[in-house]
Amino acid sequence: MNFDFVALKQMLAPLQSCQSVVVGFSGGMDSMVLLYSLHQLQKKGEVTFSIRALHVNHNLQADADNWQKFCEETCAKLGIELYCQKVQISETSESTSASENKARAVRYKVFAEQIKVNETLLLAHHLDDQLETMLFRLNRGSSVKGLSAVPQSRVFGKGFIFRPLLNFGRLALTRFAEEHELCWVEDLSNQALEFDRNYIRNKILPAIESRWPSYRLSWSKSLQLIVEASEMLDELADLDLEKLESNELTSISIKHLQLLSSSRQRNSIRRWLEKIDLPEIGWNRLHNFVEEFIVADKKSESTFSIEGSSFACYQNFLYLLPALDAPGKGIVWHANRNPEVKLINNGKLLLKELSSGGIAPSCLDKVEVRFRQGGENCHLSGRPQKSLKKILQESRIEPWLRDRVPLLYHDKELVCIPGIGIGEGSEVKSGEPGFEVIWQRPKAKNLR
Repeated sequence: MNFDFVALKQMLAPLQSCQSVVVGFSGGMDSMVLLYSLHQLQKKGEVTFSIRALHVNHNLQADADNWQKFCEETCAKLGIELYCQKVQISETSESTSASENKARAVRYKVFAEQIKVNETLLLAHHLDDQLETMLFRLNRGSSVKGLSAVPQSRVFGKGFIFRPLLNFGRLALTRFAEEHELCWVEDLSNQALEFDRNYIRNKILPAIESRWPSYRLSWSKSLQLIVEASEMLDELADLDLEKLESNELTSISIKHLQLLSSSRQRNSIRRWLEKIDLPEIGWNRLHNFVEEFIVADKKSESTFSIEGSSFACYQNFLYLLPALDAPGKGIVWHANRNPEVKLINNGKLLLKELSSGGIAPSCLDKVEVRFRQGGENCHLSGRPQKSLKKILQESRIEPWLRDRVPLLYHDKELVCIPGIGIGEGSEVKSGEPGFEVIWQRPKAKNLR
């Protein structure tokens, strides 16, 4: 597909309501074409959003400072605001691919820090980049989602990422740059064949093109089919997860998961892990994860760790174990005056008024909130006296939360264990209004 101002304007249609864009500007040909074209469309009144640019100086090449200077001079000529940030990539003995990934991670960290609320970050990835990525990931045995390469748009930081050049090949962009006599910087490291992507770009794809000149057209069709397949797998997983999830994505019913085929089990788990912000795990790890938990009559407690997050099986549910700081010490709560109180690293307590039943108001004027120390005995209304340990077990409180359950005392007498029961003698008289105490559990740090 040829590239020109009209073609770019069509690709920018999803950004009609956007107020501001920031262009990731390396100074290379791709980002130069994008920045120049946007500037020309703005001058003609074809786009109404404001434009600024962002340059990350990785400080890895001898010419890095010269590239930054070029970007500064270019933006000054165009009258475009430019923010530059130098970063330091720690030296490593890892492979060149690992070094590439580290530089990318640092770059995107800067992008995320600098993007404003509802601003759109425009990146100059094009069709050749997409096909290189697909081939690179195919060689790594990536999933359908991985083979989808980079998405055209997604939520990012406080705003969004959008890639308007994905339908255009490198040759079309080069022709446009030469036609408009644009200048850009050349990164000689792009010719270094020890980098996997460079080897694909400079050796493999030219050989393919010499044999099949129109491979970009056929591959881009296959890429679109892969994208559609990935989207359908996500939709199917979302439908399955509606029946499996409980409590804000933190648990999945193993019994219901067992009703699915093995491929749908893996698909559901993959999507679940994605929703709780874990990076995609490999084929073997996914199989091991599913086989560890999704077995018939799974009752014993067991744990599994992925990328620093832990999971446990309990009462036929698979749980994401919350990454939480240790709860603070108990507090004094004047519940009658303040119907809501935050607990240190442990969620909060809410007081709800009831038309009848519940805790007597007289028991809530000064409440001491404690946590389990061990050896406590409790006498809940309508139940025999039992150890707190036994009560928590019978109430199916997850083992990792039992030391966090708030215990409410008034005048040294147990008033309430939120969500479990009211202390003997603390309930209101029949038919009288009272209160319910609700414990909003702390949200796991590893959830969005």
